[in-house]
Amino acid sequence: MTSPYQKAYHKIKARREQIKPQPVWGSWGRFYDRIFNLQGKRVLDFGSDVDAPLYQKFQRDNAGKDGKYMGYDISEDAISWLKGHDYYYDFYNDNALLGSFDIIIASEVYEHLTEPERQHFLSRAHELLCRSGSLIIDIPYISNLNLIEFFKRDRSHKPVALEDEASYFETFGFKVQLYIGGRTAPYRPFLWSLWRFMANLALGFYPFHVALLYATKIS
Repeated sequence: MTSPYQKAYHKIKARREQIKPQPVWGSWGRFYDRIFNLQGKRVLDFGSDVDAPLYQKFQRDNAGKDGKYMGYDISEDAISWLKGHDYYYDFYNDNALLGSFDIIIASEVYEHLTEPERQHFLSRAHELLCRSGSLIIDIPYISNLNLIEFFKRDRSHKPVALEDEASYFETFGFKVQLYIGGRTAPYRPFLWSLWRFMANLALGFYPFHVALLYATKIS
């Protein structure tokens, strides 16, 4: 006879299988362009930098469209740039746009947050997004030989267990789809990357360096 504990375990296991990352074997750049469709959207860029590459894409996507770009950062240079263009939005303290953002994007930021900071971030993102709004987060993919070494060297990056993190997002009212892709070691010579690509596959790792959590607000 199956105990309640066994049933609970099998339910968790089945849920983890449902939210396993989907590999993107083709062009990660084209995949990004499809996921990050910013036409006519009100976008909040969490972790803007002075160059604001997401802003450049926003400008391309919104030629003649009625979108709105806003950003948040803790860097003085980034804040100065955002305020100078009237783009700055105080993510944690400004309630003027509650429930109005179509997309919140955090690129290479989430892995730097502590557990309490992640909780605060997810709770606040849910408040700021409109109904069916999207929270899009990309992070380094831990199950890759190159990035395992990277996480050992740079302890400011905190590894993220994707399936567990997706389940955690769901406790804040999100439905999550996971993706992994990108080259095994960007900017490395071809032969070095090819060797690492094959080594990852031989040892049971995925040869990708980026993970993406695509979360949709459902409640």
